[in-house]
Amino acid sequence: MKIGILLIIGILISTNLQAQESEKKSDDLKHAEQLHEYALKNKSDRTDMKFKIIPKKENAIKYAEIILFELYGKENIEAEKPYKINMINDYWVITGTLPKEMIGGVFEMVFDSWNGKVLILEHRK
Repeated sequence: MKIGILLIIGILISTNLQAQESEKKSDDLKHAEQLHEYALKNKSDRTDMKFKIIPKKENAIKYAEIILFELYGKENIEAEKPYKINMINDYWVITGTLPKEMIGGVFEMVFDSWNGKVLILEHRK
């Protein structure tokens, strides 16, 4: 009898915890949806920003690699080192390189140092 009561209490507690967790996930999703909607309605102009989010060359490379590794594979992108990197009018322009004896293409990427918005991302053949 005691075991049956303990089992029922355990099931009730477990069900309650699962419901609370489900409700928290639901609240998190609602908040994410609201934040997303707000962001789309209130697109800020980069000139409104107080500082660049990617001002340094080292951070620009890390930012680019996160995206490039995911799309083209870490091994493929690292084979294109050393990268050519320049900041032109607050935009990072980064390209891969290949040894002279190799034939093929490299990645090309241009993104805004103020907000990280990618304007060009391609890999030549």
